[in-house]
Amino acid sequence: MRRMHMTSHARRSGALAAALSCMLLPWTAAAQQAAGTDEEPAPLDLTLADIADREPHPELLDTSMSVQGELQADTLQPMGWLRHDTGMGDWFAWKNRVRENTGLTFGGSWMMLWQNYSNSLIDQHNAIGSKLTLNFSYDLFNRGQANALSLDVAVEDRRPIGTDLPPLQAGMATGSMIPTAATYGDFSLGVTQIYIRQNLADNRFQYTIGKIFAPNFLNAYPFFDDNRQFLTQAFSTSPSIAAPLRGFGAVAAWYPTRGGLYIKPGVFTVHSSDTGSTIGDFFSKDEHFYMLEVGHSSLARTRTPIHARAAMDANNIHLTAWYKDPEQGGLPRARGLAFNANYMAGTNLMWFARAGWSDGWFVDRNAAVGIGWRPTEHFNDLFGVAVGGLKPASTALRKQYTAEVFYRFHVTPNFAITPDLQVQVDPALDRSTDAIWVFSLRGRLTF
Repeated sequence: MRRMHMTSHARRSGALAAALSCMLLPWTAAAQQAAGTDEEPAPLDLTLADIADREPHPELLDTSMSVQGELQADTLQPMGWLRHDTGMGDWFAWKNRVRENTGLTFGGSWMMLWQNYSNSLIDQHNAIGSKLTLNFSYDLFNRGQANALSLDVAVEDRRPIGTDLPPLQAGMATGSMIPTAATYGDFSLGVTQIYIRQNLADNRFQYTIGKIFAPNFLNAYPFFDDNRQFLTQAFSTSPSIAAPLRGFGAVAAWYPTRGGLYIKPGVFTVHSSDTGSTIGDFFSKDEHFYMLEVGHSSLARTRTPIHARAAMDANNIHLTAWYKDPEQGGLPRARGLAFNANYMAGTNLMWFARAGWSDGWFVDRNAAVGIGWRPTEHFNDLFGVAVGGLKPASTALRKQYTAEVFYRFHVTPNFAITPDLQVQVDPALDRSTDAIWVFSLRGRLTF
């Protein structure tokens, strides 16, 4: 029996490796040095003011949850009344010279988040979290060309400051079914992402392989970044998806037509490690997470890299199917579907609608709607409001509803302060209260 299991296990691991090879090799052979004339919209919170008036290939302003998110040219944003210059002009000029001379792009951010909870099952009503991120990107081959093979690395440190728990754990301990700040956890300085990525065949095909943050690809959309936008998981990553976090995996995207259609498959190990390696788990354990997304993108066949596409896609509709293998001695098999639609209404407002269904996961289904509005053309300010709800899989738990509103105010192009208010109505894990109010204040400095 043991030999039969090992044989089956070896066949399956070999099939996974073969599938990845078959997926990449034909496109590598067909790769071209594309002229790269397609334009790349940047994300809602940075370029709603004038999407049509932009450089052909601006520096990516996608999301700080991917490596490219920190590597941005915020100093180009205009200043005005009660606003201040960055004061870091020499630093950014030097970084640009390094990029031009060596092909190495680097940057970082430091964030502090304070949350206050009206109720808490553990009697911790305040949490403060720190998040330091350093990002590096280097073109290994074909520097500056459309088919450049790039290596991206993220180094991070997250921890509580002056409180017992960081906002991630403290928010869950209030009685809410979902985190009130999804990524403000606790781990020491280490490599959280390291992967290669490439666009091929005139941007008809993209891929990434390595240690990646799976939610960058799973039902992602322009408002999923809790570093800059909504904090609660109700409006960032979908709570009805049994998503892995930081682990080894591969994702590809294919654009078969010129009309915006895309097909995006992916496979990840179900095992996550904040700062360690899970490549051994991917090839030695029959415990994987599979996804297949089909949709219509406003960024089809552009040079936008695969990990940034969802965060930069101003007009997108997609359906994501997923399946998670059962874990030996752990969680059972799970599967589900997730839907997203986000579209521009004019030049400064985007609306979104999202929903999900699962079988075998803690959240049976969820839905959310909201808007993001950039009130001025001159700054990176962003106003957001959303409402949603979820149904737990357990019949012993009640449905939970969420509302959140925030305003991100940029004091300088590289320093923003964001007050945020959310309410978790009928918290599923605490029947003794009708609502948990959460006030948050977030500060973010990019450098």
